[in-house]
Amino acid sequence: MRVGLVFGGRSVEHRVSVSSARTIAAALVAAGHEVVALGIGPDGCWVESSDGEAALNGEIDALQAVGGRIQDSLHHLLDANIEVLFPVVHGTWGEDGTLQGLCEMLDLPYVGADVSASAISMDKLQCKRVLLSCGISVVDFESVTAAEIEESMQECLARLQRLPVPLFVKPSCGGSSVGVKRVDRREDLGQALEFALQFDDAVVVEKEIRGRELECSVLGDETLEASAVGEVVPGNDFYDYEDKYLQDEADLKLPADLPEALAAEVRATAIRAFAAVGGGGMARVDFLADKEALYVNEINTLPGFTRISMYPKLWGLSGLPLPDLVHRLVEIGVARHERRRQLDRGIKRWLAEVGS
Repeated sequence: MRVGLVFGGRSVEHRVSVSSARTIAAALVAAGHEVVALGIGPDGCWVESSDGEAALNGEIDALQAVGGRIQDSLHHLLDANIEVLFPVVHGTWGEDGTLQGLCEMLDLPYVGADVSASAISMDKLQCKRVLLSCGISVVDFESVTAAEIEESMQECLARLQRLPVPLFVKPSCGGSSVGVKRVDRREDLGQALEFALQFDDAVVVEKEIRGRELECSVLGDETLEASAVGEVVPGNDFYDYEDKYLQDEADLKLPADLPEALAAEVRATAIRAFAAVGGGGMARVDFLADKEALYVNEINTLPGFTRISMYPKLWGLSGLPLPDLVHRLVEIGVARHERRRQLDRGIKRWLAEVGS
């Protein structure tokens, strides 16, 4: 198939997206697909195909801003004559349902979770609320908004007193641990809140879980499957942006050394969590586990595909090589699109019958 690979974008994860796209492009070609480079610059403008191809070929590590109006550059997508779109725009304006919504409006099949599942999973606060409503354990937390901080920082800090330090302060929407701070002293909490609010209007504050960081990959649509379980042993105090992409000191254990009962619980909970947000396509579900419980930490609906990324590594460990994995993802996206078209046709038939 002629697959449009969309990468780059306006978020702080632009370079990570470019790196992921290179891996996916090679795998798509190995699976027999034709890849069309559809890059998005850091200003949100779609770039010339030659610039996108240069990024996929490793000639440049990031796309340049184009300038002008974003809508004027959209012709690069509209004229690409692709059969399915494979988004790998990590973070905001790509992983949060906005790009998926564009595809829905264009009646274009696409890989990955749909609009609502993408939006819920990207928003840590809303995702936690949905998971809790489905009986899935999450780390104890509070939320703070920019408006609440502006009204009274002291009242916000007072509300957070019930959570013991150390604390983790996170922008509600964001990825790759960008904007996340660990707070060991309560007097540093206000500064951490203000830092996180540079990245989003809402902040999630969680108590620390002293345990293991586990990850599981999920794949499917109407039926979801879970991969083997991996473990991340951070090189820093926690698995932050530098540890993930710059320092290369984290230890990835594939598979994680777990009792089979716990590994089975992780796989089952990963499927439950992704299903709870209405997920389909792909996701990497991240967990924290201590002696008391297993907690879902995050659901990543456009996980990384870099050389150190867990999502493809865990499926490879589970017997699904990367070319087969990306091919499955394309097939799922196309099948879901056709199913939705059938539903739309059914609605239109019903309306015609009612109106006759």
